Amino acid sequence: MQPPRLTVLGLAATILFCAGGVSAQTPAAPAKPPAKPSAKRDVEPKVLSAEESAKRARGSSFLGGGEADRYGDLVPFSELPPWKQASFYGVRARAQTVVFVVDCSESMADDSCLIRAKRELRRSVASLQFPQKFTVIFYNEEPIPMPGLVPRSVDTGTKDQFLHWLRLIEPDGGTDPRGAMQLAIGMNPDAIYLLSDGLFPNGTSETIADRNRKKIPIHCIDLSGGEGGEHLRRIAKDSGGQYAARSR
Repeated sequence: MQPPRLTVLGLAATILFCAGGVSAQTPAAPAKPPAKPSAKRDVEPKVLSAEESAKRARGSSFLGGGEADRYGDLVPFSELPPWKQASFYGVRARAQTVVFVVDCSESMADDSCLIRAKRELRRSVASLQFPQKFTVIFYNEEPIPMPGLVPRSVDTGTKDQFLHWLRLIEPDGGTDPRGAMQLAIGMNPDAIYLLSDGLFPNGTSETIADRNRKKIPIHCIDLSGGEGGEHLRRIAKDSGGQYAARSR
């Protein structure tokens, strides 16, 4: 009688068993589940409202605040590439395209407000880097946009033209940012800075909110010492921007 023939699998199992390996009948050890990746906080909580920010400031003239992207989330400012960073009066924003909307009404002559605003503008624009784009819109009762009417690249030629145009702006007239903000929102930037030292006409914040359907962050700088704060706080809150107040 011939011995039974070993199949290929049976032969392999026999060899493994004789060599001290795992037998065919020994169940394989269950695989360990993959380790869960550790949680990483690369996104900070959502931007604070203007009221919450003001409460947390408590004695600070400016809020050191977060850097809002246009969806309202915050990221560490230090981790942004230089060409996505913007700052005005110490209020920092995440922006590759930024529009500055600045009051040049007659009251801005008081306490050298316009002189200081121009100095801060020069500093802010000088810090921008290619491929960032910017433009500036001054306003009194009417918008006074920088020549070109669109955000422009931050090359040397544009910066020189900006500095020359800046010297021509003088304080005059009343205070109504609605026309200037309509222009700014229509440019669809990543962030808008709005600066004022006085009261706005009734309904200003509602008009701006209605036009800002894409919720572009509007970071508001209040030089009024509190007179225009309610309007600016509301505009910042409605847009997910920041509010910063400073006394004269």
